[in-house]
Amino acid sequence: MIPNTFRSVIAKRLSGPVGSSQRLQWISIAALVIVLALMWLLTWQRLRAEAALLEKNAELQQRSLAAIIAENLAQVVDRSRLMAVTVDHSADEDQSSASARLTSMLASDRIFLRLALYDSALNRQSSSSPFADGPEIKAFLQRVGNSTDDLLATDADVQVGPLLKENAWQVPLLVSAPNGHPPQSGYLLAMLDLGYFLQLYRNIDMGTTGSIHILGLDGVEIAEARPEGLSLSQQPRRLPQFAPANSSEGLWRGVLPGHEGEQLARFQRVERAPFIVAVSRGMQEIHSNGSSLRVWGILGSLSFILAAAAWGLVRSTRRQQTLLEALHASDEEKRELIVHLESETTRAMTLASFDHLTGLHNRRMFNEIAASHLEGARRSRKHYMLMYLDLDRFKLINDTLGHHVGDKLLRAMSERLRSNVRSSDVVGRMGGDEFAVLITSLDRPEDMDALASKLVAQLSLPYLDIDGHEIKASPSVGIASFPRDGHDVTTLCRHADAAMYESKRMGRGRFTYYNASQNPTNDRILQLERQLPIAIDKDELVLHFQPKVDLADYRITGLEALVRWQHPDHGLVYPGDFIASAEKSGLIVQLGDWVMKACCIQQAQWKAQGIPRVPLAFNVSPRQLRDGSLATKIAQLLQDHDLSPGDLEIEITENCLVEPVDQAVKVLEDLRKLGIRIGLDDFGSGFSSLSQIRDLPISTVKIDRSFINDIRSHKDVGVIVTSIITLAHGLQMRVVAEGVELMDQLVQLKMAGCDEVQGYFLSRPVHSAEAEKLLVQATIVPT
Repeated sequence: MIPNTFRSVIAKRLSGPVGSSQRLQWISIAALVIVLALMWLLTWQRLRAEAALLEKNAELQQRSLAAIIAENLAQVVDRSRLMAVTVDHSADEDQSSASARLTSMLASDRIFLRLALYDSALNRQSSSSPFADGPEIKAFLQRVGNSTDDLLATDADVQVGPLLKENAWQVPLLVSAPNGHPPQSGYLLAMLDLGYFLQLYRNIDMGTTGSIHILGLDGVEIAEARPEGLSLSQQPRRLPQFAPANSSEGLWRGVLPGHEGEQLARFQRVERAPFIVAVSRGMQEIHSNGSSLRVWGILGSLSFILAAAAWGLVRSTRRQQTLLEALHASDEEKRELIVHLESETTRAMTLASFDHLTGLHNRRMFNEIAASHLEGARRSRKHYMLMYLDLDRFKLINDTLGHHVGDKLLRAMSERLRSNVRSSDVVGRMGGDEFAVLITSLDRPEDMDALASKLVAQLSLPYLDIDGHEIKASPSVGIASFPRDGHDVTTLCRHADAAMYESKRMGRGRFTYYNASQNPTNDRILQLERQLPIAIDKDELVLHFQPKVDLADYRITGLEALVRWQHPDHGLVYPGDFIASAEKSGLIVQLGDWVMKACCIQQAQWKAQGIPRVPLAFNVSPRQLRDGSLATKIAQLLQDHDLSPGDLEIEITENCLVEPVDQAVKVLEDLRKLGIRIGLDDFGSGFSSLSQIRDLPISTVKIDRSFINDIRSHKDVGVIVTSIITLAHGLQMRVVAEGVELMDQLVQLKMAGCDEVQGYFLSRPVHSAEAEKLLVQATIVPT
């Protein structure tokens, strides 16, 4: 806002005596007139100098071009002389040999169209190609023959004939062909392709009025080349101004026949050839390349601007009120700019504090707000809890349905989460599919159980119409208590995260409180992850085997190899504790290679001991399927251990069929061609269907244990299992049910037509010694 005192000062300065103002105006106008007169005078002188320079540059350009064309034309004539000498020295050859020589020389020089050799009486002896001399050529030869005596008295060994238009514009050159036998032995007639010669200069910029003239020594124009092409007049034109008697080159200015306006021409006589070359260009075009119009335009614009400035000066006394209004408008504009900047600052703070996808607090803002709440909690008797949530199998949803579906699911989950906590609680997205909630001011710690149970139940309900999909996703929740599990946000988040991973290990879709045994610094899982590479190298891994039993006769039809870790400190470690970390770290490929080799070694031992063998199945990870040499590796292992492809069976999960599947399908086809059976493990736990896998080289489908667990308690699950079995049989696939733990499950599966079963009810996974007994026993009859 401009102060009133400042406005009054401006108004006083703008209001001076009228006489003084008028004198200032007249002085300014006089100075303006003088400046404009000087500017116009200097501009006129400059443009005159520029016009002279343009003419000089045009003259130099035309002189250079005329010299180049003259030199090239002289070289052409010299080549015709050389051809004449070469042919004449071979005059003793027969006519066919001479014609062949002429054809050979013509092929090496495109500037000539035809060559013909004549004797001293101008009778043709041979030619490069069969053709008849036209009337123009005959007249030209007769004229030369009549003037033979005059030619012998001069050094003019090259005669130029009239321009001919047959297949091309041609100029005959008749060259004397001496061979040392006086007075002369004959002539070489070379048909110069004038159109081709002048075509060599078509890319030279000569403007729209530029021309190249080829003349004889008498000034008669042979041809004229313009930008639009070769120009020929009906009657030969004589241009005597280009044929001075005692000058080999010169500059001429005037009007040429067939041209409009004055022309500037540079001409030069061709050395060693009877030609004159002239290059011309219109004077109007030469001067049009200058900048006179642009300069006059700029000068006129500048004059107008100065005149307008003077007019503004005359009216300056009337602009006082306008100036004050402009100052006021500027003040308003600044005020609006300040408001806009404040709005942008608020928006920037919002973007820096909230997650752009879900609208929740981002990690930084959540930590700041939670830290502020914890400061107040130190002086409060209330209880504070920090929850860490993670969506189970979210990566699978992203990989199968796309990241845009995953983003929509995260937004729906965040809205549901926000609506199921209190307004005093702090909710934030920590990154990916991880969320944190600070529960504030609980009266009793036990109240957390009800709240956590409610959140897990609500977040586990199906998410309807997520981009046309109905998605069921459950959260795994970890809870840390303040101040028991930590005195700051960072420690509480770390401990809640550890408790959340414990929920995942215990089956997902649940909540777990943190305890000291889950401290990441002493976390058993982290230790196992660090020690796994060493365990593979030291061969600390072992295989356990679980049989597959045919429901028709309870015969053992195969074994599934399950890897275990015989840890020196922790004892037998199951794959749930190290497979996931192997996937993340990339060790799954090295681990899978160990399992393949161990299976082959075990089968080879049983073969050597004479123990009955059945196919030994092992799992292959998606990373292994991306290896194009997997089939080659397995073939080499079979050969090294003297096994057949029927001794092994590959099992893959639905994760292996996530887009893109081209590489996985190619590897599976290579394995099928090798003779190895392929099974689809955990069918129904992902997003694939039988219609999607019908074209894949899969021979066995294993129904996921989640269906088997519910087959007794949920009637619709039994219908789903029966449908899977029926459809798989229709696709010529065998069906294996895994996770069978009860007799009721076994009975229902047999009634549904299931082929094979696998589970604790028949046999737990056993070590190799127990597996040998089962193989010898051959059957497992349920009791």
